Amino acid sequence: MRIDLDGDCTVAVARTIKDLLQNALAGGEPTQVSLAGVTRADLSLFELLWAARQGFSSQGVDLVILPDIPEHLEQAAAWTGLAELRPPRADAVNQAPGNAKDMSS
Repeated sequence: MRIDLDGDCTVAVARTIKDLLQNALAGGEPTQVSLAGVTRADLSLFELLWAARQGFSSQGVDLVILPDIPEHLEQAAAWTGLAELRPPRADAVNQAPGNAKDMSS
């Protein structure tokens, strides 16, 4: 199953998002969640995703939150402990620990 969230994903629609996630879990099938279409989000979205991950895991059902979050929401994802939602950026590929180059010369 795939859930494509879009538009406003704020507390105003948190119940709808929660129901989508609970129905997916009740179905027992692996689920992917895409955030690519989210235009606005608040803490409630990230809390729901975090809780859903725990719920799916405890039931032995795969939940993959795709790393396709819009750039304007990346900081919020990182702040709430979901930094892995941030897709790798081309400029960060060679900046892994131990691979940093000295640019001072």
